[in-house]
Amino acid sequence: MKIKNRHFVRKSELNPIKDEILKQYDQKFIDQIFPKKSNVEVIETEAGDTLFAVNNVLKLWRSKDGYIPVLTLLINNQVDLKTIVVDFGAVRYVTNGADIMRPGITKIDSSIIKGDIVRIIEETKSRALAVGKAMFDAPEMEAKSSGKVVKNLHTIQDSVWEFEKQFK
Repeated sequence: MKIKNRHFVRKSELNPIKDEILKQYDQKFIDQIFPKKSNVEVIETEAGDTLFAVNNVLKLWRSKDGYIPVLTLLINNQVDLKTIVVDFGAVRYVTNGADIMRPGITKIDSSIIKGDIVRIIEETKSRALAVGKAMFDAPEMEAKSSGKVVKNLHTIQDSVWEFEKQFK
């Protein structure tokens, strides 16, 4: 991932960013990402994505699918997201970037709405594997017996994960 531009955001410039994120998430999420007295750095990539580092920790990524929390926040339980639980057989596929298929799911958060950004965890140790985007509302997912139900957006194998490891 190549950096095109990188700069710190003034406090006055942060509110419009938070307002935009509020269209996708609630205030609790905003507070988890941007604690009081935080230094926010915006990193623009040549691929057109924007990453947000808060207090020198990569936390958020804006892509064509919206604002996505960086997976390490989910692994360390620093952000709450609606959750999809997959069985052990799906782990290898999910971590390699495959979309989440209905047969591999063992539990679906009943409040999921189509378009929600969700955490994908494995059932044995509840570890976060990926961040995805719901393709259906929870009742529709429950009713399905096959097919893709969550688009995989971010895993430990992708360019954002690799960039985050270098960022530290």
